[in-house]
Amino acid sequence: MESVAASTRRATEAFFTAFDQVPDPAVLAAWLAPRAWRELDYVFLLNEEIRRYGLSFDRKHLTLLAKQSFQEAQHYEMVGRAIESLGGTVPVSVPAEAAPWSQFLWQCLDRHPLAAIAAWNVSETSAAASFELTFLAGERHGLDEVVRIYRRIEIDEKFHVGLGRLLLSTYAETHRDREEILRAMRGMRDIAWRTFAPESIAGGRAGPSSDH
Repeated sequence: MESVAASTRRATEAFFTAFDQVPDPAVLAAWLAPRAWRELDYVFLLNEEIRRYGLSFDRKHLTLLAKQSFQEAQHYEMVGRAIESLGGTVPVSVPAEAAPWSQFLWQCLDRHPLAAIAAWNVSETSAAASFELTFLAGERHGLDEVVRIYRRIEIDEKFHVGLGRLLLSTYAETHRDREEILRAMRGMRDIAWRTFAPESIAGGRAGPSSDH
């Protein structure tokens, strides 16, 4: 968790250092696009987690997963508004720069009931590490809508990270559970921060991908 947060902070700082030199709204909109997709992909993933594995969880935990899914859908709409306020287009398929993240997440879902939870918990931790730098940059450039939206999202993300850790600590029982959780966490640690780096913009403009 500490490693992915540090990597995300460095990547986000590098992006906004470049953005400060040439504050092009289209570039920021492109940088936010994979963030929007991640919110929507979480909706798909959480609903599938519930469909496949939900009845093996306590009812209260199933309900909390459903609550998170609803909040992720709200975030997709909110980040979409931020993108549109910058003149960008909200993604309706996985952006190329987010494809490795999405593919790994769905592979984890197929492997083990707790693996996708572990992966998105690392991914959410990564995203949270970008917030403060995003707030500061938004304030410097007068991007009030972006700042307002992400301050609201930040509150929900604390719940999401806490829920993931609760589920992992509650349901991990065997050595295999532990192995799958750590595999998912380590894999996502090496992926999640990359869409925050300045290089992801150039890569993402190659075009969207339809792959999970």
